[in-house]
Amino acid sequence: MRLDDDFEDDFSADEAERREQSYRQEASSRAVRSSIVIIGLFVLITLGVVLIANKGKSPNRSSTSTRTALESEEAARSGQSVDELISGSTLTASDLDFWDDYPEESEEDGTVSADSATPTPTPEPEDPATDGKHTLITHADGSEEWVEINPYLQRNIYENAGFVYQKPFMKYYENNSRKSFAGVDISKDEDYVDFNKLKSSGVDFVMLRLGQRGYASGEMSLDENFLDNYARAREAGLDIGVYFVTAAVNTAEAYEEATFVLNTISENSITLEYPIALSGEKPGVGKGRTDEMEKIPRTNAAITFMKAVEEAGYYPILYGTKETLIQKYSLGSMIGYEFWLSEVSDLPTYPYIFTMWEYDLSGEVGGIASGARMILSFEDYSMR
Repeated sequence: MRLDDDFEDDFSADEAERREQSYRQEASSRAVRSSIVIIGLFVLITLGVVLIANKGKSPNRSSTSTRTALESEEAARSGQSVDELISGSTLTASDLDFWDDYPEESEEDGTVSADSATPTPTPEPEDPATDGKHTLITHADGSEEWVEINPYLQRNIYENAGFVYQKPFMKYYENNSRKSFAGVDISKDEDYVDFNKLKSSGVDFVMLRLGQRGYASGEMSLDENFLDNYARAREAGLDIGVYFVTAAVNTAEAYEEATFVLNTISENSITLEYPIALSGEKPGVGKGRTDEMEKIPRTNAAITFMKAVEEAGYYPILYGTKETLIQKYSLGSMIGYEFWLSEVSDLPTYPYIFTMWEYDLSGEVGGIASGARMILSFEDYSMR
């Protein structure tokens, strides 16, 4: 039997055509499904290669952001989270925040935050010569030092323009009116002094050295020429003040010195128009008994002396150089007392108030053969 004969017997022509069409449709469907499977496998293989190639590397911000966007889209389709797709990676979505890489601006002034802004440069220190807060001290050895001015002490009130040198005297003027008085510092060191010539030369007052305590021995003594100088200055009509050179190492010795001065005045019927001064300047060279004395004990000794003088009815005043007054005394503890400044200069640079100024140690004035120690007083103590 032939096959052709069998087909002819079992199927009609129309039925055979329908079966053939069905077979063609089924074959086409299988081809489409195969294509989809092949394409899907290709996509999965490609993604696997990309993930393996990038595994273990430090992703930069831009590539990470791009890949994450693609993976997010894929995750949206598959229902997975981004973190689930990035299998084997330690990065999470929060790691992709890159805004901290840039400086923030202040909402108030638009300035860059302190973390990223250029640091503000440290200001240059002020020049003590021009800042008005320091004063220059020249030490005995010639060295110089700028020291801070105490803002709580009364300042020097004198205008530089008011000082006028009219040989042989320095004078001070306010509103074209002279406000100063001329004086001379006198001790046995000047030998014989013609007080009448001093008076006629224009001297108003003299400060006579009454005595001193030995800066090494500690013994007190009267100036050899004091009583004679006093008598002749009084006869010449000059106003008179006195001073004592201290070497007291404590308040007990300071009180002893004040007692010595007051007893000398009382016992010799001395009359004074100008102050009783205490000089803390060492008169000689070599080691002195007060060389190592601290500021506070020295200050207390000076206050003890001046308080005793004041209680006796006289005007106390402390004499010293700019260096001595500023660096050896606690001036803040001596408010209310007056100062006699010794500063050889065309103008006083002492920053605090003072009432007398010794401006020249070798002046020329009639009545004194050797150099005269010239004084300017801003006060006429005889009129107090």
